[in-house]
Order: sequence, then structure tokens, then C-alpha cells
Amino acid sequence: MFGKSKSDQASSVLSKRLRQIVEQNAAPPPPTHAWTRKVERAVRQAVFRQGALILANGEKLPVALKNISATGARIEYFVRRDLPEQVILVEPTLRIKAEARVVWQREGVAGLAFVI
Repeated sequence: MFGKSKSDQASSVLSKRLRQIVEQNAAPPPPTHAWTRKVERAVRQAVFRQGALILANGEKLPVALKNISATGARIEYFVRRDLPEQVILVEPTLRIKAEARVVWQREGVAGLAFVI
């Protein structure tokens, strides 16, 4: 009679349950981003060779070939410019003449993916 009423007890149980739910949801879920998946990459070989990019208009752009794999290469070029989407990479001592897609580029460095 002098204790808590049934509605007070129900309210207390409800508030306790809500606190539990809020505490459970407070912790962020583990990341499930696409970039967290492990993707196998081709083995890269470090090289330092002089080569050239042949652009669509026939222009030759001298480059330094920094690394190469079966699927692409990383190059450095010495002219500040944006590269077109498609190029041809030429390096005579390694006997490379391959059509490539520019995957990324910034400040005179670019990553190429060979078009197969």
C-alpha cells in the first residue's frame, strides 16, 4: 500500500530496459567497408628505368618507371600536367610496350593498370 504503485514499477522496468538498449547501441559497429576486404595484388618489382608514355595525340612524355607488376606500373613524370585516361607505356630495355589505363595520379606520380 505504501510502496511503489504498479505504474511506477512498470515505468522503472521500462526506463531500465531503455538504458540497456541505449548502452548496447552506443558502441559503434565494426567497419564493413569495401576497402577492409583483403584483395590479392600482383607482386611488384622495384625498378628504376627511363621510359616514355605515348599519348593519344602522338606526344611522347618521358617518365621514370619506379615499379612494375604483371598488372600495372608506377611511374614518375617531370612535367606538371594531367594525364589522359589511356596511354601507351614504352620501356625498350625491358621490352615493354603496353596500353595502360591511368588509375590514379598526383603531383607527378601515377599508377597505371595494363589493359589486357
